[in-house]
Amino acid sequence: MSVLGDVAMVSAAELDTLRSEGNAYSYLSGTEVPKVDLDRYWDGLRFVMDATGFPVNPIGGRPYPNERSAWGHGMPNSDSCALTPEEVRQAAASLVATPFTALEIHLPAANAAGLYPGNYDWTSLTTRTNAAHYYGTLVAFFQEAAAAGQCTVFWAA
Repeated sequence: MSVLGDVAMVSAAELDTLRSEGNAYSYLSGTEVPKVDLDRYWDGLRFVMDATGFPVNPIGGRPYPNERSAWGHGMPNSDSCALTPEEVRQAAASLVATPFTALEIHLPAANAAGLYPGNYDWTSLTTRTNAAHYYGTLVAFFQEAAAAGQCTVFWAA
C-alpha cells in the first residue's frame, strides 16, 4: 500500500467550519478543493526542507483539526496538519528563495533517516529528478496559496 502526500488550499473560514463540522477529510480530499499531490515524495521533501532550515516547513503545521482527530496513515509526520495564511506566506517565501539544488545536498542523509518509502535511494538520479519535480509543484502551489491569503492542510494517507 502506498502512502501518498497531499496539500489542500482552503480559506481560514473554511478551515474553521470544517473543524467544527467534523468532515474535514472528506471535504479536503474531494475534487473541488485545490490540492497538490506529492505522491510518495512527501517525507523526503519534508526532511530536506527541515535539514535546510525552513522557518516554516510547508509539510507541517499544527495537528488538524486537533491532535485527537488528525487523520493520516499513522506513521511519523503523516497526520493532517494546517498552516495559517501568515505561515503559508512564510513557507512560500522560503520555497521561492530556495532552489531544489540547495535541498538535494541533504538527500544522502535521507537514506539513513528511515523515511517513507523505505525502498527509495534518495541519491539516485530518478529519485532526485522526481523529488525536484514535486518540489516545483509545491513551490507553485504555495505561491498561489500565499497570493490568495489561504491556509493549507497537509496529510499523507
